[in-house]
Order: sequence, then C-alpha cells, then structure tokens
Amino acid sequence: MENRILIIGDELLGEQGEAANRFAEILLCRDANRPVQFSINAPAPQSLRQLFDRASADIIGKKAGRMIVGLGLKELKRGGNDYKAVFSLYQTLVDEILSKTLAPIYFLTIPEDMFPAAPSQLTALNECIRTFAAKDNKRVRILDFAAYVAEFKEKQLERGKFGRSLYTEEGLPTSICNTFLALFLYDFIKKELK
Repeated sequence: MENRILIIGDELLGEQGEAANRFAEILLCRDANRPVQFSINAPAPQSLRQLFDRASADIIGKKAGRMIVGLGLKELKRGGNDYKAVFSLYQTLVDEILSKTLAPIYFLTIPEDMFPAAPSQLTALNECIRTFAAKDNKRVRILDFAAYVAEFKEKQLERGKFGRSLYTEEGLPTSICNTFLALFLYDFIKKELK
C-alpha cells in the first residue's frame, strides 16, 4: 500500500520503540488529514537470521509503500563485536527484501555512542550499511543518523557543554535521543511524501 510505512528496527529506535512511535505521532499531528498507516516492529525481538526466516510475513507481507530499517545494533552487541558477521546477516535480509518488494527502503546508520564498548565496530558497520545504496540507487536511501548526531555533538561542543546527553553510559538512547531521531525521520519522510 502506497500510504503504509513499515518501520523495523532494534534498540536504535529506543528500548520500547519510542523513536518510531514518536515519529508516527509527529507525522500524524503535523498532517492530520494525510492518509498514512504505520506498521511498527521496534524493537524487533527477532535476530537478523529470524527476521530473514520470517521476512515473507513480517516484512514483505506488510505490503508497505515505504520501509524504514534500523538494524544491526542488537546483533553487534550480542554477537561478540564482529561487524563482518552482523553485516553478512544484514545483507542477506536486505537482498531478500529488495528481490521481493518494490517499495523504497531507507536504512539508518547507527551513532557510535550507542556501542561504547566497541565504537569502531559501529563505524565499520555503518560503512557497510552505506553500501546498500549501491544495490538499487533508485529505491534505497541511507538515512545517515550517525552523521546527524556527530554534527549535533559538534554544535553542542561549540556551546561549551552538553545540555542533556543523548545516551546513557551503556549506550542506550535517552528520551531526548528518541525525540531527536523521531524529528530526523519526520524531516526526511515529510520531503519524501510531498
């Protein structure tokens, strides 16, 4: 369906999917008469392998007009800090989605502060995620949230201090981070829907 937006992600979108739900609420509040539906699977309880196994029902079967995908963080945290193994699973899922759908797909990069134990693994994973655009440059877009957060942090440093932190010491998103991501998604999707 043209007006259905599927959002699927892990802890990147909040411990309870707060960023995804706030994004949906903001879009509906700002444009109350827009015919839009949301299917939100965040945080997805499944691993990347399980998502692949269930892709026909949980992703392809949703018949979304657009998909927002923010995965990889949970796998990286639980998978022994191996971005190559995580990307291999992620790529398999992406290939399945691209081969069986026609909808535009937007992939989120992950801010390095969300994995304080090994930020370099996230940097490397983000570089891999950016390569998804080469698979189908007409349908695939990269929503570079990691770069957006880095720019925000630079602006905060210019001020001389952080007003509020985007992440806990464990790398979990705070309320302000969830709102920040929701606004980031809203600004992007608003342009796409015009």
